[in-house]
Amino acid sequence: MRDSARVDTGHRSLAVFSDPASVAVVGASANPAKWGYWLARGALAGRDRRSVHLVTRGAGEILGTATAPALTDLPEVPELIAVCVPAAQVGAVVDEALALGVRGVLGITAGVPDAPALAARITAGGARLIGPSSLGLYDARTSLHIAWGNFRAGGLAVISQSGQVGTEIALLARRSGLGISRFVSVGGQLDVTTADLLEDLVDHPGTRAVALYVEGFQDGRRIFDAVRLLKRAGKPVLVLAAGASEAGARAARSHTSALTSPMELVDAACRAAGALRVPTAGALVDVAACLMARVPAA
Repeated sequence: MRDSARVDTGHRSLAVFSDPASVAVVGASANPAKWGYWLARGALAGRDRRSVHLVTRGAGEILGTATAPALTDLPEVPELIAVCVPAAQVGAVVDEALALGVRGVLGITAGVPDAPALAARITAGGARLIGPSSLGLYDARTSLHIAWGNFRAGGLAVISQSGQVGTEIALLARRSGLGISRFVSVGGQLDVTTADLLEDLVDHPGTRAVALYVEGFQDGRRIFDAVRLLKRAGKPVLVLAAGASEAGARAARSHTSALTSPMELVDAACRAAGALRVPTAGALVDVAACLMARVPAA
């Protein structure tokens, strides 16, 4: 196996999650009922820009692409891996990836044993982690699509602490004629956080507005500092907070153990940072459409 050619952009960089030179889907599947199929399908759509590898214990082809039984059997070290294997297997996959020099891990699998320790190994190994329990990511500018569903390219970035709610926002945006510039389901935030991703959007080409769904504000100061930076960059931020509606409260309780922040505090923070808080996903999309009609494309 040869090392992949890559530029060292630093340990804390998120570039591997926006434009990796190579991607591997570990746990790829030929079964459309499984996550591994949809992740593979999306990733393969970006083959004109990067090499895409499918790793599965089953032999043969998936979507017309040859598979490999393990990361060590690939012809290069992928920069980014998406892991959607059973929870008990995640640790071994990640350790193999770190030994090879993988730079980014997108953790899809939920219920990973001793996840904090696994995240610590990833960061100690010089890599970054989104997840676990993420529903994936998408970047229109770089044709990176490792998530369930179909996205229409456009100017709205979606950062969500619930994959389900984030996907709903993207779907409603598509139905309203809005496209997505970037989508990230942050998952467990054991390394990369909501604040990290918001800061990364300040200079993200193609993003004209940001939709943010939050269930908790463990790093609230940084989140709202990033919102201020985005506003100064001409990128308005719309905040949908869990607990603003009963549906949001249910989503928060089912998805994470984070406590929902009191709405009055959220409102005050939004006002101070220049964000707009909206009550529902539908309202968010409606307001985004109005704002983006006034924000010129880059």
